[in-house]
This record gives sequence, structure tokens and C-alpha cells, in this order.
Amino acid sequence: MKTLATFFSFILFGAIYIGNPIRADSDTICKSENEKDIYEYLEETEEALINSTQDLSEEQMQYKPDAESWSVAEIVEHINLVENSLKSLISSNMGADASKADAKAAMTDEEVMQLITNRSQKMKTQGQFEPTGEFMTSDEAIKAFIDQREEITDWLKDSNVDMRSIMITEFPFGPVDGYQTLLFLAGHTERHTAQIEEVKASAGFPGE
Repeated sequence: MKTLATFFSFILFGAIYIGNPIRADSDTICKSENEKDIYEYLEETEEALINSTQDLSEEQMQYKPDAESWSVAEIVEHINLVENSLKSLISSNMGADASKADAKAAMTDEEVMQLITNRSQKMKTQGQFEPTGEFMTSDEAIKAFIDQREEITDWLKDSNVDMRSIMITEFPFGPVDGYQTLLFLAGHTERHTAQIEEVKASAGFPGE
């Protein structure tokens, strides 16, 4: 639990510190007027990642624009690591104590999504979320991603829990609810799908 909370805090704090700050307002309400459907967002980001990675050759999957950059295969592995951890973070906060239940979200849904999808705000991941070279081909990477997304979606549907009632408080700017954490999960994938497109657009990316 501590590792997961540290990860989430680190990612979000890093984004706020490096980029323009998003100020938390104590009167900010959790639910936006036009709440984004999480199932649609999960489906959108899944399709976008699949479209971005399908039919890439092994050479294309392993290509790195420079020594500091990740390959497409490494980006997908990182996505999988983070999504699994965020699911575990939500699950571990189900049935939390009253002090958490009484907390209010410090950010709107739109602010959460803006924070994670904005690639002008650079983030550095922690060691446990660094890719290890698990995938060699696009088929391997896509299958692992699809299988885990299916597991996450099934778990979400079967949980029968109001995700707005789950409050995760271990963040420097204030609490985030379970639904917003799911938005962060999908937004994180959107963010890194954009990174994949940047890798593919680099001058040295193999033609096939």
C-alpha cells in the first residue's frame, strides 16, 4: 500500500512541481457537471494504444530515439505496470476508515485529466515502474495490455462499489476519489500513447 501511494503521490507531485501548478480549492466538488464515462474512456484509450502499436516490426518496437528514451515496447510495459498498480491502489482503499470517507476531492475530474495527459509537464517514474524489456513484438505487448485491461474492466463491473465513495488521501495536494483514479489510469495510457507517436515520428524510426 505504501509503495502504491508513494508512486501516485510522486507522479502527481512531480507533474505539479515541474509544470504550471493546478491549485486545489477546498470548495472544489468531486463530480463534474458532465462526468466522463469511464468505460468509454477505457475503451477509447485501449483502441488508441492498439492502433498505435499494431503491425510494428520487432525492430520498430525496440527502437529508441536516444539513450534516454524508451522504446515502444518499453512504453507499453510501463503502461501495464502502472495500470495494475493503480487498480491495486483503488482496491486497497475500498472499505477505508471514516476519516477517508469524509474527505473531499481536491481536484475536479477535468484537472486530473489535464494533469496526466499534458505532455508539456514532464514526469520521471520510480524504479519499480521502469520497463525491463519484457516485450519483443507488438503481438506480445498488445496481448498483455488487452488481457490486463479486460481484467481491470471486469473487476470494475463486478466490484459493485461506488467509486466516488472511495477516497485516496495520500497525496500532497489532497484527496482523489476512486473514479478520478480510474480517469488517471486511462489518462496515463493516453499520455504514453502520445509518447509512442512521438517515437514513431522521430527521424531515425525504422521504415519497417
